[in-house]
Amino acid sequence: FYKLVKSDKPHLQNTFTKSAIDLSYAHLVRRTCHEVTTQQECFKALHVEDFINRFDALTVDDHAMLKHLMLVFHNFRDSDILEQKLKSIVFNETPKKYDGAVRLSAIFALASRALRKGIEKDYFLPIFLTREESHEVRIAAFDVLMQGTQTTTTFNKIMTYMIYETDYEVFNY
Repeated sequence: FYKLVKSDKPHLQNTFTKSAIDLSYAHLVRRTCHEVTTQQECFKALHVEDFINRFDALTVDDHAMLKHLMLVFHNFRDSDILEQKLKSIVFNETPKKYDGAVRLSAIFALASRALRKGIEKDYFLPIFLTREESHEVRIAAFDVLMQGTQTTTTFNKIMTYMIYETDYEVFNY
């Protein structure tokens, strides 16, 4: 199936077809690499890094392809390498500075893995509490936080920050 992803045949280069092939391949890889003990080797063997390299090769202005690859990353879900890449995008620690829409997609692509591992507070609470972040990114981080199991301490911290919140979008949400 990876031969279809890499194919340069004209009928496979239509926008919709190319998009469907990438998304389907990512879904098949995730379903194939379900054995936890060999999962990371499986992801590596099935070319997850190639998709990360395709993402890195894009400019920050190529919004359509960036969003498309974020959907592909969402379909992959469980790769350690992908988790580190998405985390660096969410925390804006990459050499390229992506806009809020790409970072928002990265949050949702990273969400299921973070929730499964129980580390949503480590990843998304700092984003939510940073007032310099856009309200869309902060609200997305809050959504993921609320899907996980939170402690009273976390809720107290959020409520304390909300007292001084200046962004009405975040406050009203």
